[in-house]
Amino acid sequence: MSVPLPLPAVLKPRKRRLVWLLVGCAAFVAMSCFVLRKNEPAGYAGMAFFGLGVLVAGVSLLPGSAFLQVTHEGFTYCSLYRRHHTAWHDVKEFRPIIVGTKAMVGWNYNAVANHHLRLRRVSAAIAGVEAALPDTYGMTASDLATLLNDLLQRNRPDL
Repeated sequence: MSVPLPLPAVLKPRKRRLVWLLVGCAAFVAMSCFVLRKNEPAGYAGMAFFGLGVLVAGVSLLPGSAFLQVTHEGFTYCSLYRRHHTAWHDVKEFRPIIVGTKAMVGWNYNAVANHHLRLRRVSAAIAGVEAALPDTYGMTASDLATLLNDLLQRNRPDL
């Protein structure tokens, strides 16, 4: 039996993966500069793509840019300073999923939740769930799904 998480609580992503992404993208930007010195147009594409990676990883490392906050009312996740709130009463279940090679936590909405129906259908076709968290916040996807299902049951008496 797991120890209940006191609410409200804020979970933060591990920074190590983001630091490696930043370093790797910066290295590819540097290599793209060498390609440009030989007048190869592929250098511009590499600089643009990996430069965007440097920007995203850098912003993601800033304080407050990424988190998962859970309360008695629901959960809010933030990625690149964009917040998304979901109420517990809108969620049917959480489950671990794999998208490409990345383990994530996804969820399906209740039948009564009627927002973003087209996007939910597209997401379900791609990943098998209607929505997903962008990170696992220092936990395994399975452990985070278990924690969120426990919070869902504790904060939604109709389950």
